[in-house]
Amino acid sequence: MEPIVESFGHRPRERPTRVGTLTIERAVTKHVPCTSSEFDIDMDAPRTPLVIHRIFHPTDFSEDSQVAFAHALKLAVAYRAELTIMHVDPEVSPEGFEDFPRVRPTLAKWGLLPESSAKGDVTRLGVHIRKVRALASDAKQAIIHHLTAAPTDLMVLATHQHEGFARWVHHSLAEPVSRYMHVKTLFVPSHVHGFVDRETGKTSLNRLLLPISLTPPSQPAIDAAIALVSQLNVSPVTLTLVHAGKEPDPTALLLPDKPDWSWKQLFGQGDPVEWILAAGAEFDVDVIVMATKGQDSVLDMLRGSTTERVLRGARCPVLAIPAPLV
Repeated sequence: MEPIVESFGHRPRERPTRVGTLTIERAVTKHVPCTSSEFDIDMDAPRTPLVIHRIFHPTDFSEDSQVAFAHALKLAVAYRAELTIMHVDPEVSPEGFEDFPRVRPTLAKWGLLPESSAKGDVTRLGVHIRKVRALASDAKQAIIHHLTAAPTDLMVLATHQHEGFARWVHHSLAEPVSRYMHVKTLFVPSHVHGFVDRETGKTSLNRLLLPISLTPPSQPAIDAAIALVSQLNVSPVTLTLVHAGKEPDPTALLLPDKPDWSWKQLFGQGDPVEWILAAGAEFDVDVIVMATKGQDSVLDMLRGSTTERVLRGARCPVLAIPAPLV
């Protein structure tokens, strides 16, 4: 599809495992049948798939955004999805879209397309690309406007401390974003390589961390993690559940038993964010998958929430899954 210019009227409890200064306790045998420290849970129940037909990737053309772009493109290939790449400018240069991330050269580098490929070759992979340059002085409003008109199933973006996408957002937009964006989001911090190799396109998604809490319910995040691993066809896989607060009934969680999959359940003491980050570092996880409150914006990270604090200190991408609205 040809590039698009949008205008919005805006011009110019076994042996505790010590993790840092925190204590993580493994679940006791009476709760979940286990072998050593791994939990082989026989709960093969039908899963609700992580359905992704449309992926949205806002970019500021920075080096960090290139890492997020690689993740967005890899997921678009895996899910045979439409990928929309959006940049916001107060003005559009005559050159048009030459500064956008290069899709075909990247796919060729990954060995998915020949060097001299045509646009139709990308479509034959099941991937549809849209490039959007928004004519707006306020990037946040432009994104809200675009996603209102063209909803997405997954947003993939780089996060920066003081530049890039972070400067697009401030507290005054938290509520408007909450109303318009109830969407799964993969945050790729600026200081990490992520689970997709930019040069080869290969994935390293073998260790996942899933924070578990009663509120918001964690099953949607578990389902999303299961679907993501299955869609990318990676193995072996270790999924570590880190329980927040009160120890829940493990039978309330549906955890499928699959070949080359192992489940671990840990219980933490202390500040939840600190031991989530400590567990992530200790087990060198490739991604953290966590539920966010459905009543909050998918960017509730901006309000000093658990998601924000986890993202701020994470050494890997964070996949935020909005809990169902209640």
